[in-house]
Amino acid sequence: MAQQHWVFGYGSLMWQPDFPYVERRPAMLWGWHRAHALISTAAWGSAERPGLILTLLRGGACFGMAFRVAPGHWRQTRAYLRRREVAYRHVWVGVVTPKGEINALTFTADPSNGRYIGKQSLERRALMVAQGEGSKGTSRGYLAGTIAAVQAMGGQPEPSLLRLQAVIRRLK
Repeated sequence: MAQQHWVFGYGSLMWQPDFPYVERRPAMLWGWHRAHALISTAAWGSAERPGLILTLLRGGACFGMAFRVAPGHWRQTRAYLRRREVAYRHVWVGVVTPKGEINALTFTADPSNGRYIGKQSLERRALMVAQGEGSKGTSRGYLAGTIAAVQAMGGQPEPSLLRLQAVIRRLK
């Protein structure tokens, strides 16, 4: 059997993988959590209206989606992900799925990247997400898409995501 390659998504990759895959599974990643700690100045924000997107930070757990890359497409998929996830560290992790544990490529915070801003106050995160608008859409849409994707898999979005969404709604 040919080697299987998996990718674990926890943000827009859950609903916009944009690479060929043959299987997807809800998956839990232990030891990492989602955090809005990365500035977006292209996809979900712009230089004029920078947004804020998710990355993985140490500690906790993260419910997301694992995708098995279509056979024969790993090389192209890997090249695509290098371009798409350029502000992240690309790491291999074990994730738990309903069919067992698998190793998957995922994307964690790279504190040496200039777009990494670390944890911010709820108010600061809300202002950045509220203003962000880029080529793929708004940071608000990115947050809503993440929450909807987790719910569609039968998961409960983190309270921090729901609090952020509520504060943004009050800003509008």
